[in-house]
Order: sequence, then structure tokens, then C-alpha cells
Amino acid sequence: RMVLLVLFWGGWLGMLGAAAAIVAQAPRCQPLPAKAWWELGALYRAPPKAFGGDLKGESRGLGGLGGSHGGGL
Repeated sequence: RMVLLVLFWGGWLGMLGAAAAIVAQAPRCQPLPAKAWWELGALYRAPPKAFGGDLKGESRGLGGLGGSHGGGL
């Protein structure tokens, strides 16, 4: 019984050591490329019909989006 217990824990510690060695030897991640402007913030879609059908109505209706840190419309 004691031999099986030692074999179990020895195998468990061996697998843990092997996993740590694999992680330590793995190549490092490459740095991410620079993001384009459209990847930096949220994009909003606003159909003109929702704001009166013209650009003046749309610009009035979208006034509240200025503080929302959006990236584009």
C-alpha cells in the first residue's frame, strides 16, 4: 500500500515538474502590431431616418455621443 502511495505522488510531482518545464521552455509571445484608428474605440451606426432624415437632425441627435469615447460614426 505504501509503495502505491509513493508511486502516485511521485508520478503526480513528475507530471507537475514536466508541465512547469514545458511552460518555461515555451517561446515568448510576439508583440502586437499597432492598431488602426477604427480598432481604438467603439464605432456607432446611426441611420439618418432615426434622426429626422437629414444631417441637421442627425447632428442634433448625436450630440450626446461626444462623451462616450467613440472612435467613429
